[in-house]
Amino acid sequence: MTKQENMTREQAEEELRQLRKVFRSVRLLTQENVCSPGGRRPCYAQWKRTRPCENCVARRALEEKGRKSKLEYLDKELYQVTASYIQVDGKPCVLEMTQKMDRSLMLDPDDSFQLLSAITDQTEKLYRDPATGAYNRRYYDENYRNRSMTAGVALLDLDDLKLSNDVYGRAAGNSVLETAVNVIRRSLEEKDRLIRYSGDELLLLLPDIAQERFNRKLEKIRLQLRTASVPGYSRIQMSASIGGVWVENEELGVAVDHAERLMRYARIQKNTVVTERQTAAPATARPYCRQSVLIVDDSPLNRALLSRMLGQQFDTAEASGGEECLRLLEQNPTGISIVLLDIHMDGMDGFAVLEAMSRRQLLDDVPVIMISSEDTVDSVRRAFDLGASDYISRPFDAKVVYQRVSNTIRLYAKQRRLSAMVADQVYEKEKLSRMLIGILSRVAERRNGESRAHVRHISTLTSMLLARLAQKTDAYPLTQEMRRITSMAAVLHDIGKLELPDSILCRDVCTPEEEEQLRQHTVLGEKMLEELTAYRDEDFVRAARQICRWHHERYDGSGYPDHLSGEQIPIAAQAVGLADAYETLISSRPPVPYREAVAQLCEEKAREFNPLLLECLQEIGPELGDAMNRRQGDAL
Repeated sequence: MTKQENMTREQAEEELRQLRKVFRSVRLLTQENVCSPGGRRPCYAQWKRTRPCENCVARRALEEKGRKSKLEYLDKELYQVTASYIQVDGKPCVLEMTQKMDRSLMLDPDDSFQLLSAITDQTEKLYRDPATGAYNRRYYDENYRNRSMTAGVALLDLDDLKLSNDVYGRAAGNSVLETAVNVIRRSLEEKDRLIRYSGDELLLLLPDIAQERFNRKLEKIRLQLRTASVPGYSRIQMSASIGGVWVENEELGVAVDHAERLMRYARIQKNTVVTERQTAAPATARPYCRQSVLIVDDSPLNRALLSRMLGQQFDTAEASGGEECLRLLEQNPTGISIVLLDIHMDGMDGFAVLEAMSRRQLLDDVPVIMISSEDTVDSVRRAFDLGASDYISRPFDAKVVYQRVSNTIRLYAKQRRLSAMVADQVYEKEKLSRMLIGILSRVAERRNGESRAHVRHISTLTSMLLARLAQKTDAYPLTQEMRRITSMAAVLHDIGKLELPDSILCRDVCTPEEEEQLRQHTVLGEKMLEELTAYRDEDFVRAARQICRWHHERYDGSGYPDHLSGEQIPIAAQAVGLADAYETLISSRPPVPYREAVAQLCEEKAREFNPLLLECLQEIGPELGDAMNRRQGDAL
């Protein structure tokens, strides 16, 4: 029995909803409703009859467990009636669809061609997916599933279609689906068939195609989907995970099942074509890229055991301890898909490794599954509290280990894609705010005579400093969102200068009185933001107020306006203050080279700044030149 024939009640209701878009009348008849005089609402009642029809297609479809059609005449109108046998929750039923024929076609009794065309048109609608115009699952089940032929068979899963629906709305998902179908159609020949197999899966049947040409065509379709644009949704990039199998005189139902298994492998990486590994495969075929698993255990026996369990489906690497694990992750953070981490190891144990990975923000990209013979509640809870994704107890079951590793890799990949989509949405929603802040900062630049790039450089450097600081320590609440807000708020650090007269701002040398007045820009900037009563408690405004007032405070207490010292100064203001000092040196006349500027701050003025921030400045030194050049012409 096919998946289409055996439905749940929910699936049947969805089928009825879709069919009612095409047919005048759609009914789901139970066995009791079919030609049963004693039953409730018998099927023949629709035709204003008091007894069963002599040629009841519903009865015949039920008896033969198939599909039957006929023409019915009622009230001088002609109808086409189609009945298909299905099961709903295991109970035999008949799906009956009725469509009235166009009356104008019946005016000439001899015009059989028009009648035939009308009937053909209704049958065509029965086999078409209303959303895409591709053939539907019923067409495949009734015409191809049980056929044997030589063909290329491929299943395409449109990557992240559900995510597109969730993030951008159902209209976006529909547009992705329609675009994908149109792209694929352009690569097909007349005899080829494109079928919407399920919600986000498309089935390709390519009869009588040579194997090498089949593989090349799948790769061509993958590339075309990747480069296609979705109308109205420029930030959506389509891709497909494709499983393909070439068969020779084999039943297509078996071939489709095989293609579905290959498609599951392709889903692990996304945007990938996976076909059978055959020597005749062309050089252009895209090979399956295996995920990498890092096994961390101080027992060589345990490492070997897990490597054997996972080696057929994954590339495995081994580390004998926590220090080696961290070193491998630092060397190749994007090359490792998942870590299997033992808890109890000599030296650095698994919990310490988790803490270090969390501190260095490695857990954002690399999931960890803890492995241990200990499965106490406290151990499991601590592992999850520290950021582990899963927990596997010894002795190992090979199937369980493989399934949990596969599921975790797919889940992390999906989360990253969702995060990227959400980030895109946030970016679009924040664009207006960023433009307004950019305009305001430009006004401030022109008002106080600073270089046009000064404000952008402060923002960039602040972001780089805080990102590196977050990797070095967890002493500060440096979440990704906090770092983003701080780097944006940094552009307003000198906004208080808008309140000062030109006579002071434009002087190269100021008197002590003028210097004191100039220092008031810190207080004036905070006051300007304080007056935004409607937004005073927003995170962005709060960060901007701190930065405005205290970015000239110094770690040794020598700054102004409040002579704060050490950790009395908010970390946002500390970072902006160091960024401002560095930018002042490299933009002076003549400018100080960035290496000398870093050295001067770390040696001559070391007491004025947080030692950890100075370490961060030294560590990012080689990146500073490139980062500043990249941002030189960027809008905020």
